[in-house]
Amino acid sequence: MDSDSGENIAYQIMDKHDFEHIYNIHWKSVFGIIYHYTKDEEISAELSQELFASLWEQREKIIFHKNVKAYLFKAAKLEAFDYLRTCVRQKQLLESSFQDYCQLQNCTEETVMYNDLREKLDLLIRQLSCRCQGIYRLSQNEGLNNNTIAGMLEISEKTVEYHLYKAKSFLRTHLTSVKS
Repeated sequence: MDSDSGENIAYQIMDKHDFEHIYNIHWKSVFGIIYHYTKDEEISAELSQELFASLWEQREKIIFHKNVKAYLFKAAKLEAFDYLRTCVRQKQLLESSFQDYCQLQNCTEETVMYNDLREKLDLLIRQLSCRCQGIYRLSQNEGLNNNTIAGMLEISEKTVEYHLYKAKSFLRTHLTSVKS
């Protein structure tokens, strides 16, 4: 293989050294192209790795008529577009499934019941002490764990556990009486 940055390869099977050379030179650029389209570092890194893995697996079949850089950049764009196309398709399928579900079920009635229950729950939460209410909302609405809440409020984790137990117990008792 030519030694000019792994750019020009003509009719030669890539060996391990060639591959490592290409990988080291072009990985960041491939990642950057994919990131430009996906705006997600983790996905971009994963797609970049998949592209290079595919390059390695296909090394005996791929013959570069142009330079490697052009091939990789085009492949990176295609990887990103394929990923985005798949995401859009999954979203469309999910929305379609939801619409089908709503047509099979009585969604209006369920939505009204859900909103009614949510309203009653909010009313009950407002009856909790300020500290208990705040801790409950951080845990349930924000999804924070007890350790994080304790750090934010500068209280012990046991205090957080106590307030969550107190809130859940109060809500359980009062929501049971609401259902009856």
